[in-house]
Amino acid sequence: MGYETLTSAGGVVFRRSPMGPLFLLLRLKRRSIWCLPKGLIEDGESELEAAKREVGEETGIDDLRLIDEIGTINYEFWMHGKHYRKTVYFFLFETEKEDAKVSWEHDACRWFSFEEAFKALSYPKEKEILRRGYKIIKNIGI
Repeated sequence: MGYETLTSAGGVVFRRSPMGPLFLLLRLKRRSIWCLPKGLIEDGESELEAAKREVGEETGIDDLRLIDEIGTINYEFWMHGKHYRKTVYFFLFETEKEDAKVSWEHDACRWFSFEEAFKALSYPKEKEILRRGYKIIKNIGI
């Protein structure tokens, strides 16, 4: 049986606080799970351009400073009787904005400490991306 290939991009978005870095997560409306902002890459977009656009669309935050590329995750899923294979490129972004808004796909967004975000994230592969992003932050002394 065949499958369709999807390619997405997203971001681990953080801001500095007196308590250390805080990470922005979104809660999917249809499933009530916490996740990182991400979405499909549009024709002609680079992975980085798509990640910035998706973060902006899903959070309302567009003042993003690229810190580093974190890496990719791959997974498969079934939806509406179709088999999909998906690759998601993740980037680490810093922002100074505290206020975020939710898109139509989400019903909540919230800033979490690393420990809280790690616990809240529903997907193990996104937890690993968050962990890698946090390691980059620590290695550069933020």
